[in-house]
Amino acid sequence: MCVFALEELRRLRAFASRRLQNPHGQQLGAYLDTVDWTAALRDRPLVPWDMSLGFFTPFWAGLTEEQQLALNHWTYAMMYFRIGDGERFVVNTNTVVADVVEAFEPELAGLLRLETHEEVDHIAAFTRVFAAVQQRHGFVAAKMPVKPLRPLFISRPFLRLLVSAFGADFVATYYLGRGLVNHMGKAFETRVASLGEGSPALTKLSLLHTVDENRHMAVSRMMAAASYELLHRRRRRSALYEAASRAMQRTVVRYTFSDRITTNQERAMSLRMLPQMRSLSAVAPEVLRGCIAAHFDGVTGIEHAKNAFMPRFNQRLMERACLSGHEKRMWFDLLNSLQRNLQFFPEGWRPGDGLVTEAFDDEPPAGSAPGSGGAGPGRRDDRLPL
Repeated sequence: MCVFALEELRRLRAFASRRLQNPHGQQLGAYLDTVDWTAALRDRPLVPWDMSLGFFTPFWAGLTEEQQLALNHWTYAMMYFRIGDGERFVVNTNTVVADVVEAFEPELAGLLRLETHEEVDHIAAFTRVFAAVQQRHGFVAAKMPVKPLRPLFISRPFLRLLVSAFGADFVATYYLGRGLVNHMGKAFETRVASLGEGSPALTKLSLLHTVDENRHMAVSRMMAAASYELLHRRRRRSALYEAASRAMQRTVVRYTFSDRITTNQERAMSLRMLPQMRSLSAVAPEVLRGCIAAHFDGVTGIEHAKNAFMPRFNQRLMERACLSGHEKRMWFDLLNSLQRNLQFFPEGWRPGDGLVTEAFDDEPPAGSAPGSGGAGPGRRDDRLPL
């Protein structure tokens, strides 16, 4: 059993109870209805300039201000498209996991369904902004490139199959991976939300989004730590099953965090959309392709932001996850091998080198919340046998 499992399960139950007493997220769509956010698209950056596609390349200085603004807006659109794609995965996975735990953890199921409603709101709100960016810069709503086999991997029937086959092993894997992704998105969005020269209406939209996502980030950590207390491990863990479980974990890590897969997707998105933009149509095709290539071949401003933000958060998430020491080292080695530029963990740290036990700022100290009692006698017998 993970040393943090019962502590995090108490936190999770108390967190679910508190959230369900006030089951409303930041309601991004309703917020957009109350402010004039489209005016920002005329001449204001949407992300910090150093996050713009091409900013660190030799091509940037040769672009006009309008062309630089187009690349800045494209970075915003591309990143929120990818965030929204990840949120669609959350919608389906949360729904499947909520169905599994409903009978014996109804408040947790309610929390996961609340997250789902919030993600649907997020997707709709940023889809509206994406459409306005398209109109502003004149690129059509062509189908965006996605990762290979994406429709299959995020489908509910496939996710139900994974939960049925791997039970708590898949649930722990999913929420650990989701936590790492949460930290990557937070690194980007924190800087967008604090952009001084940006539009107050759209920086507040990003700020509101981070409020919801901070809560989701905490749930990712608690679920990654407590999965084996919520669901039985598979009773018969044969050598064949152990091999299949490790293969499942490796596949999730490779598919989610491979620099090659992710960069190829963003490169393909940019190659498809940027030549359609009105201001960029005046750029020679070979120059635009060269700018895109140089951007993705180098270290981007978004990667700099991720490296500054996420290592300590990822260390804490990994330390508390309910994986074996061998599995954590496998994740650590695989994550590092899949990346050219990202630093997931603090320099010199490896799983097992020491624990970071302090509570997150968005939670009270352990044991202080009402209703945060541990698992009662006989509780495990009521859980789904997987």
